[in-house]
Amino acid sequence: MKRAALVLLGAGVGTALVGAVLAVIAWRGQDAAQIEWESQASDKVTADPRQELTRLSFPSQGAEFYVWDGATKKNLLFGPARVAQSSMPGATGNCIIAAHRDTHFRMLKDVKKDQPIVLEHGGRTYRYRITALHIVGAADNTYYRPTRGPVLTLVTCYPFSYLGRAPKRFIVQAELLAPGS
Repeated sequence: MKRAALVLLGAGVGTALVGAVLAVIAWRGQDAAQIEWESQASDKVTADPRQELTRLSFPSQGAEFYVWDGATKKNLLFGPARVAQSSMPGATGNCIIAAHRDTHFRMLKDVKKDQPIVLEHGGRTYRYRITALHIVGAADNTYYRPTRGPVLTLVTCYPFSYLGRAPKRFIVQAELLAPGS
C-alpha cells in the first residue's frame, strides 16, 4: 500500500514538474519572439513575408502574443502558430492560428462575440471582429477550409481544464473589418 502511494505521489510530482517546465518554455518562447519582432520592425526589409512573425492582440482581454509561422510541435511549444497552408493575415482566405489551451490560448475561454482581435504583420495592422464561437469534435475540419473572404480562425483544444488529449476543439472565427473600422 505504501509503495503504491509513493508511486502515485511520484507520478503526480513528475507531472507537475513537466507542466511547469513546459509553461516556462512557452513563455520564454514568447520572449524570444518579441526580440525577433522588434528586430524585424527595425529591418524594414524581409525576403519572405511568411518568415515574419505576426503580433496577435486581444484588446478586450489585454492579451498579446507573437505568432510563429508553421504549426509545428516546436512552434506550438513557443506560442501560437499560423497553420502553414492557411492564408496570411489580412489576405483573402482563412488565416488559421492554433495554440495550446493550457498556455497561450487559455484566455480564449473569456472572449465573446463582437470583440476585436488585431493582427500586425509585415508593417500593416489588420482589425478583426469575432463573429462566432464553436465547440467541435477533434476530427471536425469544417473551420479549417479555405474561405472566399478574409477570415481569421483561432483553434485550441477543449475543454480548457481537460487533462491529456482533449476530445474537442474550441474555434473562434472573426471577420476582417474595413480599414478605419
